[in-house]
Amino acid sequence: MTAPLKTPPLKTQPLNAQTATPAWAKVLVPTIAGLAGLLALAALQAGTGAALFALPWVAAVGIIAVAPQAPFVQPRAMLIGQVSAGVMGLAAVAVLGPSIWTAAVAAGLATAPMMLLKAPHPPATATAALIGATGPSWWFLLDPILLASAATVLVGWALGTVLPAHRYPAKWW
Repeated sequence: MTAPLKTPPLKTQPLNAQTATPAWAKVLVPTIAGLAGLLALAALQAGTGAALFALPWVAAVGIIAVAPQAPFVQPRAMLIGQVSAGVMGLAAVAVLGPSIWTAAVAAGLATAPMMLLKAPHPPATATAALIGATGPSWWFLLDPILLASAATVLVGWALGTVLPAHRYPAKWW
């Protein structure tokens, strides 16, 4: 007499948010979020005249669109990271004057205060570089740094409420 055949158990993958999301949504949702976020920043700039549509904030919108849960685009990291990088850029200009070399030094050193304040935000290095190259006044900390950072966070939050698959922020502070 032969022993009955034993079939191995079926291996099933548990359903989670990542496997349940259709492939098209993994492309469409971030694309819509990025496009809507950038159009919102452009509209805010056109309506207010504030320099909100600059590379550091364009990059931040792109990261929020692709990775809204990333720690370095949460509101605390965005606001503190941008302001601390701005201060570093303005300090570098005060010592060295505006130049491409100052831009490189400011951008390179901007990481230190962000890390010390536990608010890393990689696009803020572009803010420090922009300041180092152009030498704006200290008012640059308010307009555009603080205004554009707050606008970027608010646009991300608005998108997170409208797009169900795009939750932002993960935490406010």
